[in-house]
Amino acid sequence: MSNNPQNLWEVYQLYCISLTTIYSSQQLQRILNEINSAIFRFLLTEFGFQRQHPHKKMTLAETAAAKAHLQSLPTSLLPQVRPAIQRAFDKLEVSGASRNTYGARINQLVTWAELESWWPGNLRRTEKFRSQCCPPKVNLYGDMSNTPLMPGKGKSLPYRLQPQETPPQLQAELNEFYQFMTVANWQGRVIEGVKESTAQGHSKNIELFLGWFSKYRSHYALMEKNELSLSLIFPLVTEQELEQLTPKQQQKLWKTHKAYLEAWICDYFNFLQSVMHSTSPRTRHLKLLSILILGKFLYRDWVEDKSDYGNIPLFKLVNNLLKREVDAMQEWSRNRYYVADQSLKWPDVPEGKSALSVVQSTVVEPLRLYCRPRNNRGNFRSPQQIAISHQEFLAWVDLGLSPARRQQEARNLKVALCCPVTRPADVPANGLYHPLPPNAVRDKRADSTLEDNYIYKTYTYEGKYYQDGVWVKDIQDYKTRKFHGHKSFQIPNHQFGDGSCVYEYIERYLYGWWLPGNYKNSQTYSWWDEGLQGVRGRWVTAGRAEFTPLDTCCLLPNSKSQMWSWGYFFIVPDVGKCYTDSTFANFFAYQAHTLIGKRITPHTMRYIWATWGFQVGLSDAQLRSLADAMGSTVETLRSMYERCTPSEKRRLIKEAIDELLFADAGNDDEVVMTNVADLQGIFQSIQCLSDQQRAELIKMLKSS
Repeated sequence: MSNNPQNLWEVYQLYCISLTTIYSSQQLQRILNEINSAIFRFLLTEFGFQRQHPHKKMTLAETAAAKAHLQSLPTSLLPQVRPAIQRAFDKLEVSGASRNTYGARINQLVTWAELESWWPGNLRRTEKFRSQCCPPKVNLYGDMSNTPLMPGKGKSLPYRLQPQETPPQLQAELNEFYQFMTVANWQGRVIEGVKESTAQGHSKNIELFLGWFSKYRSHYALMEKNELSLSLIFPLVTEQELEQLTPKQQQKLWKTHKAYLEAWICDYFNFLQSVMHSTSPRTRHLKLLSILILGKFLYRDWVEDKSDYGNIPLFKLVNNLLKREVDAMQEWSRNRYYVADQSLKWPDVPEGKSALSVVQSTVVEPLRLYCRPRNNRGNFRSPQQIAISHQEFLAWVDLGLSPARRQQEARNLKVALCCPVTRPADVPANGLYHPLPPNAVRDKRADSTLEDNYIYKTYTYEGKYYQDGVWVKDIQDYKTRKFHGHKSFQIPNHQFGDGSCVYEYIERYLYGWWLPGNYKNSQTYSWWDEGLQGVRGRWVTAGRAEFTPLDTCCLLPNSKSQMWSWGYFFIVPDVGKCYTDSTFANFFAYQAHTLIGKRITPHTMRYIWATWGFQVGLSDAQLRSLADAMGSTVETLRSMYERCTPSEKRRLIKEAIDELLFADAGNDDEVVMTNVADLQGIFQSIQCLSDQQRAELIKMLKSS
């Protein structure tokens, strides 16, 4: 018998042979009997085979006739087998138990046959094998360090005060300062607390100031460590000290401290510029904010209301310095000044294309192809490497195929690792269910509102039922939550050219990837997917579990509650913990640099999406929807993120003028020349208009 069957009888024989490698002789006999009954008693009745007594057992003569009839049926009928067996069950009024038994056997046979090269419409074996292979991964651009964003900056000097260098008394002050910033209810604090990530940034800046005082400031270099204190950064004047002075002496004291504070801040900013090569007003602004909140900590006993801080001369100085840096930041924003070379972060865009379409075709799609189980030589890749490829692709799907939100949301995205609930009524019996944990076990703020982000799978979302389920992100913690509130997003299940879709990659990443087929170490599938039950194949990866996760956390609200566990969706391989801010940004930049030589970060993707929105001419309503999806406003997109070229900005008004002013122009050469001359003058005038004035001009032209 040939391995390339010509009829359904030969397909049946090949399948029976494959079963002998899976089951014991006792199991095999039972399974063969069930397959024979399914084919001869039921299936063949839909393919022209007639029985005298359909509800009775088959005689030997009928069985022989059925085999002969099976030999006359071509393999091209295989795709019709599943619906045919269901029609036969209906006509013969087969019981539910028999439908389950015989229907499952037919389904297993068809599933096995679909994987073979001779299945009707399948790719040739060599082409099918090739579809499992990754394209060759060639890094034409070398290491990311070969593409420095600030070529002239050089190597930064480490000057942060380290824990081993911090005296115990100073460390106690730093700890109290951190609690002042983060504890929900701090006695005597009149300002709002800040998030831990913000507090960590302020603490880092304070430690940098202290290290600078200790190591680099000429007036204080090589000072004794026990002389370091927080009042060295923000001078502290006690009320008792002021009571002993006359008003004139008080004024002189404040003037002295203001001069000291301003002097060291200027020295430090000069150090940042000349030694650390840091010129951004945003950096100086953040440093001043850290100084300001430290001052509010040191002078906490002076005030009864936050407005009282404004009466203290030192705060007036810092606020004035802050205003100066805010003005500088606005100027940088208006003129599109950046510290880093933006050309190294922005993709090269051909004429007529958008940066977004370039990223999708040159970064996102190649990363999807790298998820394949074999390398370009045809050998299976390591399970961990396949899982890493899925993580890289899904991270880019989050920012490249949907409006890019801030990286913090994806970086801190959690996923439930257990499901201690009764299966909901809307979840199919064989449906994959991945619930959103109840509020009782989720992270909360001091006011009991939720403070975490989850990804989950459900079958009913926003009042609509989805037969195959949908994956959803529940976002409770992000930068602009106070302005835009809680967000819930259905993850789009984009389908790709080969028929695969986003949800397949999510589920392979979370649960592993079962690849049907006959391999050296094949085993029989025995998990939740009924369509694969009994099918031979292998697990090519265990997905997220390949990273030896160490982030699992169990939350038990009370002794009667079910135990829930969770982990981070994106975790660092081998380390097993979630990414930090910088490592997550580099995680993105590395993939983009390897593929196209550009260091695209999650924040760059926000610029790319905003620019696309203006470049393609989205309507006002569409722009508002895009901004909302990005957790921003249209005004912010326009003022901060939009990076259309001047020619792109002028394109819409040029098209409007061509359409509305010159639509009726004739072919007379003299008229054409006059129109061109007029058009040049109009362009020069329009270039002087603001974006808002241009928009108003377009509306006026359209209404005329």
